[in-house]
Amino acid sequence: MRFWYKAVISTAILAASGTGFAANTNLEMLDNLSFENLGNIITSVSKRPEDSFKSAAAITVITQEDIRLSGATHIAEVLRGVPGLEVARVDSSNWAITSRGFNDVFANKLLVMVDGRTVYTPLFSGVYWDIQDVVLEDIDRIEVIRGPGAALWGANAVNGMINIITKKAEQTQGVYVSQLVGTQDRSITEARYGGTAGNTAYRVYGKFADRMATETLDHQNGNNHWDSGKAGFRADIDASPGRKLTVQGDFYDAGIHLNNYIPTSTAPFTTVEPDKINSRGANVLARLTQKHGDGMESTFQAYYDYQSPSYGVLHQDINTIDFDYQTSWAYNDRNQFVWGAGYRLVSDDFRGTPTLTLNPTSRDTSLYSAFLQDTITLVPKALDLTLGSKFEHNDYSGFEVQPSAKLAWYPTNNQTVWTSVSRSVRTPSRAEEDIRLNIAYDPTNAVMVQQRGIDAMKSEELIAYELGYRWRITPKLITDASVFYNDYNNLRTFEFGAPEVTSGGVVLPAEVKNLGKGNTQGFELATTWDVTSRWSLKGAYTYTELDLKNKPGSTDIVLAQEEGKIPKNQFNIRSNMQLTDNIEWTNTVYYVDKLPLYNVNDYVRLDTRLGWKIDNGIDLALVGQNLLENSHQEFGAPLQGVANKIGREFYAKVTFKY
Repeated sequence: MRFWYKAVISTAILAASGTGFAANTNLEMLDNLSFENLGNIITSVSKRPEDSFKSAAAITVITQEDIRLSGATHIAEVLRGVPGLEVARVDSSNWAITSRGFNDVFANKLLVMVDGRTVYTPLFSGVYWDIQDVVLEDIDRIEVIRGPGAALWGANAVNGMINIITKKAEQTQGVYVSQLVGTQDRSITEARYGGTAGNTAYRVYGKFADRMATETLDHQNGNNHWDSGKAGFRADIDASPGRKLTVQGDFYDAGIHLNNYIPTSTAPFTTVEPDKINSRGANVLARLTQKHGDGMESTFQAYYDYQSPSYGVLHQDINTIDFDYQTSWAYNDRNQFVWGAGYRLVSDDFRGTPTLTLNPTSRDTSLYSAFLQDTITLVPKALDLTLGSKFEHNDYSGFEVQPSAKLAWYPTNNQTVWTSVSRSVRTPSRAEEDIRLNIAYDPTNAVMVQQRGIDAMKSEELIAYELGYRWRITPKLITDASVFYNDYNNLRTFEFGAPEVTSGGVVLPAEVKNLGKGNTQGFELATTWDVTSRWSLKGAYTYTELDLKNKPGSTDIVLAQEEGKIPKNQFNIRSNMQLTDNIEWTNTVYYVDKLPLYNVNDYVRLDTRLGWKIDNGIDLALVGQNLLENSHQEFGAPLQGVANKIGREFYAKVTFKY
């Protein structure tokens, strides 16, 4: 009854207002595509520009217009409307985000990149989403692939990848200043200046955010107030005809308050320690692109990244150096090759405590990689076959091969049918090999349960099967459907060993092993409809089901819990109406099914945004989020923490551009 009551209210508001994600973008067009057949131009599927409508992959493109209309204030919140993604806010600064299952704060099967720079942490192969607090105005588009991308992007692009692509410096000229004031996001200030100097376009920016704490389930202050500062630059240089150089970088400093719930061997067997995460870091990237006269284009990219998200239990210093080279070549009318190679060096230092430590504390790891892909035109304008593979060597599991085969059929100019089969792996992380983590104290048996890594862990394996269909029913109505079946082997489990007597008491080890297997399957549907010249709708539906099992001899009790961490059903509808030439009204409804593991109820969320172009270069936005209830829980408790609720939010934002 609660669901239908909220759904009726939300639908009524949608009917009164009316684009979901608008279709207007600033993406560059390909010369060999007609305007009528042009979709969003993407690069994530084949590492070369292609029409997303004809791509043999389940892909969603979030444009800058989509981001603006969403009313989101953080990159994690922007992703809520993407079919196939599970996005749950845990507390003020933590999100659990994944694609097609296996969601967690430490989700490790989703690759995330910003302008070609991998942003996952080598500690657990996941993403610190609080660090990715980019200026949303500077994003050109976000390309989201649901399903494996490992044939080109390598390990950890298992269930999907997110490629965040920022605007070129020439697209951010002049002055941009915005100020947001709200109830949860108390203050977010952004400033940017872009200019030119000779053959160079550049921009510099700064951002400061102050976000208040969320509440615990018993209505107590979660003590997770979050403030952050970030600054950076980008320069795009026309070095010579056909040669372009991009240099960019960022540095950040954030503070996140938290309560650590540390397991102890004395009653009440948990100690609460107020703490603060000091998250500091910097990165710099350089990319040189050369267009050759024979239809060949080469790119060389190098970046350095430093992360130090440290708090009382664990101090982290992670340095990453990455080199990447690739060449695309239209060999003839029927073959388009892409190949490349790369090297990555990670040097880390983890200084822990008796509660959480890594042994050895410091380590250098290397990753060598190469890839090759050929898109073959079997029937001109009707049938394309894409074959490719990634070859990698890492210091944890050794040599890995990740092949892929994709077939795209175009029965008409307005239809695409595609299918694919591919193999991906999720390689072990630093924590899975070297961690010692006290999870909980069992007073009944007087033992401390301790998670332990081992040096014999193998990569988790996936064979993925996908089928998709896109149909441009009319120029203003497009639907996109995909089904998938993922077959996993060597999934991570935690196996109990024999109790050990140590100087600190009796320890029950839970060692990381590969005694899990299973499958996931699902269906995803997305539709965009420009109802009138002033009203458009966009909606999406996702169904996901997991069936995971332990192999014979396993004592794991964690793997089966993955099935209760994701919603089986999700849908969202976004409506945007241009009320006048200067005023627009956007409403978005989200439905998320229950999470049985955490006793999280299903919920309906309504967000609304009223935008007003006050004058040339001056905009005002009034936004309300989670309007149907005071607060609700979206996920379980973070590591060494307690569960929180996400509250109703209101904010006003004024933007100046000149």
